[in-house]
Amino acid sequence: MFIILAIIGLSVLVFFHELGHFVVAKSLGMRVQEFGFGYPPRMAGVIKKGNRLKFFWGKRIPQEAKEKTIYSINWIPFGGFNKLKGELGGDTSKDSFFVQSWWKKALVGIAGSGLNIVFAMVIFSFLYFSGIPQDSDALEKNATVVAKIGIQIGLVADNSPAQQAGLKIGDIIISIDGNYFDSIEELQAHVGARAGEKVAVEIKRREETQIYDVDVFSYGEVFAPTPLDEALGTDQREQDTDRGVIGVSLSHSVIASYPLHQALWLGVKSTFLLIDRLFYGLWLIVKTLVTQQKVIGGFFGPVGITVMTAEMARVGYIYFLQFVAFLSVAIGVFQMIPFPALDGSRVLLAAIEGIRGKRLKHQTETVIISIGFYILVFVLLIITFREIIKLF
Repeated sequence: MFIILAIIGLSVLVFFHELGHFVVAKSLGMRVQEFGFGYPPRMAGVIKKGNRLKFFWGKRIPQEAKEKTIYSINWIPFGGFNKLKGELGGDTSKDSFFVQSWWKKALVGIAGSGLNIVFAMVIFSFLYFSGIPQDSDALEKNATVVAKIGIQIGLVADNSPAQQAGLKIGDIIISIDGNYFDSIEELQAHVGARAGEKVAVEIKRREETQIYDVDVFSYGEVFAPTPLDEALGTDQREQDTDRGVIGVSLSHSVIASYPLHQALWLGVKSTFLLIDRLFYGLWLIVKTLVTQQKVIGGFFGPVGITVMTAEMARVGYIYFLQFVAFLSVAIGVFQMIPFPALDGSRVLLAAIEGIRGKRLKHQTETVIISIGFYILVFVLLIITFREIIKLF
């Protein structure tokens, strides 16, 4: 059930991304040959013929549809796609993508990410208005506390005692060793003094309560130095490495809502803060790769992202929507990387075309994009294979 919900959520994000390209391309006079929901093979299609709609089944395109935009439903029900006339073929018709001004091509390239960003703003604004999980110490003015959650797990470190014991993001800690805590500091002090021992962690997950026996390791064992720590600097590292931890990040969470005008502003603000952090993370990855020949951070493929989205859905619809908004921004930022086959490369090539004052040869553009596409597919297959192995 939750996996299906996750797939639907991800499909909506990809669909909105392609919708952005579609709307801008059509509004600038370019012909979209096909706008599809899901990926081929085609299940069915529809075209507008005068004031009527004409439906057809399968891959064969009716003669009258060859100069129309086909709106299709495809057999692989994930995301969507646009097929622009002359996108790679060098078609010189006036409604072809290939002959458009450089700035029109750039706008089409940016439009997909732009709609993802707007979609995230809408979700965040809705959540700030209806109620969003926040740390009680980080509430904005005019906040109304709708519900108190308690001490909640916001992050579970990979290969940590907490992860191995079965604790998950969104779990609410009720007690540890039968002790109840009013503050995170008191809880951390209790665990911190028990390195090398076990603690009994009572948590609430949805409507159920469970007790997990969790090993307590020293901070240095759970959070070993990584290339990311080196990139950030030692001042970002925990100094007390002998302190006991189970490998979770905690917050004193509440559900807070805001007036509509403030919710709209907070939705926009949260989206742009997230964009800034994601771009900074990408810059840090590239910088470390170039200067230290090391790869920092983690990469997720479709399997990993779907599993994470399903986990958020299990916690609750608020967390699910919050994560979908995050993914929408992440898709928008990722697509703006100027790597061949991503939208960012389209924008870059269009800018180069504008600077040169003449179009690139379509063969050159096709080769560049094709090479990037095959590299991305290869990397994605490796990541997906590793994620599948990890599941078992």
